[in-house]
Amino acid sequence: MKIIKIGDNDYPESLKNVYDPPEKLYVIGDEKILNEFGIGIVGTRMASMYGKDITKSLAYGLAKHGINVISGMARGIDTEAHIGTLMAKGKTIAVLGSGFRAYLSRRK
Repeated sequence: MKIIKIGDNDYPESLKNVYDPPEKLYVIGDEKILNEFGIGIVGTRMASMYGKDITKSLAYGLAKHGINVISGMARGIDTEAHIGTLMAKGKTIAVLGSGFRAYLSRRK
């Protein structure tokens, strides 16, 4: 895992311009895609089958056109966004709002 701080050269330029940007990013994988164009897909954990199917199809189509998909790591819509992207062999970014330590402590 790599930690990227807000003052580092490789901190994504787009995040520097948002209100209250995160001080640190914990990155696993290719951090270069943080500076590429992407579209966020988020939604409910309690998604219907229709919602899941549409999300997977939308993410698949975006990824096939070279657009990175950004979503959370929750079950439901977030999961389907990542699955659709990976099915298309696209690039996906999973965002944890609570940080990596909190994620690990919940998995125990």
